[in-house]
Parts: sequence; structure tokens; C-alpha cells
Amino acid sequence: MSKVVIVTGGTSGIGYQTVAKFLREGATVVIAGIDKQEKIDNAVKKLAALGIVEFIKCDVSNRQDCQHVIDATIQKYCHLDVLANVAGIVGARKSFTDISLDEIEKVINVNLMGTINMGHYAAKEMTKQKSGVIINVGSIDGFLANPENVAYHASKGGVKMLTAAEGRELGAYGIRVVSVAPGWVRTEMLGDFAAAAGGKLHMKGRILEPEEIANTIYLVSLPEASAINGTTVFADDGYTAFKGIDIESKIK
Repeated sequence: MSKVVIVTGGTSGIGYQTVAKFLREGATVVIAGIDKQEKIDNAVKKLAALGIVEFIKCDVSNRQDCQHVIDATIQKYCHLDVLANVAGIVGARKSFTDISLDEIEKVINVNLMGTINMGHYAAKEMTKQKSGVIINVGSIDGFLANPENVAYHASKGGVKMLTAAEGRELGAYGIRVVSVAPGWVRTEMLGDFAAAAGGKLHMKGRILEPEEIANTIYLVSLPEASAINGTTVFADDGYTAFKGIDIESKIK
């Protein structure tokens, strides 16, 4: 029986590559997300060439949508092995005094509450089967203050502690909860400043590719990663360890 995996935000960026990775490894994948229909259709068509995949419309900030995805997955496949909470937004790149409180709330509702919502309903099923892995995609911005808005920092800081609390509570049921914290990644969300400056601050001298983060998500889902629980795995190419050393200046 193949693993059953739910990936939120799986039609682009890190989410898309995460779906592709699990499919290549033989898993059945349910994509939960919202996007333009043409983009959804194109993504699912390409991914279907790799394995069994389906799309269920889900706004992760909507509790009913999240419950529907979990219920539909269990009804069809009878079990859930991995939940990868990848869906996220940055929000308006404005200063704390200029960004609206509505915008801050929107980012937190998607990035943090969306992760809570999906994890809540997934955990209800995983506790029954006494197994499962929940992977929350955090960020280096959950640990360091970078040139990004306060909403994104606050939401990803919440994901860090959510992961710890979930891991502590759900471990007794044989469930692991891990956060993967990427550095700066080449996705649609990346701003021009980050794309230009980020490469200098990673040890490879370049920003990361979505496939690299997807590979890390897959790795922490494996039984061989059983000792990793309630903590964050950094997929940042040394960014946080070296506090963003400018590689070019170091070489010179």
C-alpha cells in the first residue's frame, strides 16, 4: 500500500516540487489549495505523469475547507501518512507603520492558522491510526529578523512554536511533527531585493531552488528520521548558522 500524502499549496513553488518528489517515490498525493483554474489544471496534468494525484479546493484559512480535505482523503484512501503544510503568503512588503492590520491578519490566517487548521484535522485521524508525520514549512524568518514584513515574521515564528507544542503532545500517539525552515528560495513569492541579495548570504553563493526544500521535506518524512520530532530542520544552506555572511566579501 502506497503512502498517502496531503500537500497544501501544491500547484506552484515548493509545494509543487514537494508533490513531485513524493509522487516519484511512489506515494499517492492529494493537493489542497486555491489557485487560478488554468494553473491548477496545468499543474495536475504534469504531476499526473508521475503518479496518482488529485486536487481538492481548499483555502487553508477556512476551517470547513480543511476538514473537508482530511475527511475526503480518509474516506477515499482510508489512511493518511504525511501532511505537508506548505501553503503560505508573504503579504504586502511594507513597514510596520504602513502595512494595514487587515493585511497582517490575512498573512497570519494563512501561514499560521492555516497550518493549525490542517494539522488539527489531520491529527484527529492520525491519533486513531497511531502513526503519521506532520511537516510544517516555517522560515528562517521565524528565528531571525530579516527585511520582510512583520506579518510574515510573526506567522513563521508561530509555526516554530506550534511545531514544538504539537510534537510534544502528539508524540505519545506515534505521530511526529517537524518544521522545515527554508532560506531564500526561488519562488513567485520572492521579492526583487531578496533575489538580488540572497545569493550572497547563502554558503553556495546562490538562493535555493524549490526542489532542494522539497527534498528536505521528503527526507524528514522518512522512518529513518524517527529521532526528529517537535523541532525545526533548517534548509537554509548555512544562512542562520553564519548569520548571513556575505560570501563574495569573504572570498575577497
